[in-house]
Amino acid sequence: MNRGKPQKFDQLAGKIRLLTGPDGGKLPSERELARRFGCSHLTVRKALKNLAASDAVHAVPGKGWYAGPDDSPRGMADQIGFMFPDDEIFYYRIFAQVERVTASNGLHPVVHLTGGSVEKENRLLDYFEQLHVQALIAVPNRLCAEHYRHLKIPVLFFDMRLPELEIPQIVSDDHSGAQTAVEQLISLGHVRIAHIGSEYDYTGEQRLNGYLDALRKYGIAGRKQLIKMRYPSREWGYHAARELFELKRPPTAIFCANDTIAAGVVNFCADRGIGIPEQLSVVGFGNTQTAEYLNLSSVSQNQNKISCAICTNLGKLLKREEIPPLTVIPTTYIARQSVQACGRVRKR
Repeated sequence: MNRGKPQKFDQLAGKIRLLTGPDGGKLPSERELARRFGCSHLTVRKALKNLAASDAVHAVPGKGWYAGPDDSPRGMADQIGFMFPDDEIFYYRIFAQVERVTASNGLHPVVHLTGGSVEKENRLLDYFEQLHVQALIAVPNRLCAEHYRHLKIPVLFFDMRLPELEIPQIVSDDHSGAQTAVEQLISLGHVRIAHIGSEYDYTGEQRLNGYLDALRKYGIAGRKQLIKMRYPSREWGYHAARELFELKRPPTAIFCANDTIAAGVVNFCADRGIGIPEQLSVVGFGNTQTAEYLNLSSVSQNQNKISCAICTNLGKLLKREEIPPLTVIPTTYIARQSVQACGRVRKR
């Protein structure tokens, strides 16, 4: 019996089928398909599910849709991969909170550190894929983006954003956090404010932009000689601070892209007898134990909220539910004793 025209998603399924190349080839994103064919996201989703029912396409959670049937081996039923660049307490605390939730659901972590090595990270990505973990939670290196793009296991990023990839990502509001920190310094009369940051990642770029936007907001020129961008390390913080204090007019305040860099600045000031905050105000980012130990003003990344977002998105990933492509966690400025009004000498 003729029931009329096929439903719209059936028609769309035929058009999408024409786009599929060799098995395993990645299809355009659902958003791109909706734009290309002038239809809603829901219509695209129904069309893809229609094709999946006949093994014309298959989905990889958190990665997108691929041509052909899903012939990859089933993931290890009880293993979740975790990959961090180093052993910072910030990552450990987030891992500890997430691990408690995953353990209560019968899942066990496989944890590796990359040490910032691109070669090691690429090897570990191959390892996790061969292990067929249920999902990988990672702080990615931008230089490994293409490797992540072609992984066939579900992936969830946090702390570091790679906007060019269609992988769910959880990040702090780095721009807003940096802008707020610098505005705090400006409110205390600081005008000659330097920034020491990292030039090799999106996070560093966002914190630099927040610094610059705070200066622009108050009509303060961003001076090249006051901006030092290279590594996210204590050694770089020390070296950059030394360069800043070789200037004829050194800064009265420094905003650092992380607490590790700020620790390097503090070490330099201790060696040179520069008083903090009497002669120099210093602000970090991360609110780590380093900031607590040094009584350092810093920007908190609200690790509890990050952990909760990871657990929520991981649950959706494993259930093959839709996940927001980007989750942004608000930051909070934490004031401590490393900052004071410009020109004011504290009485002892």
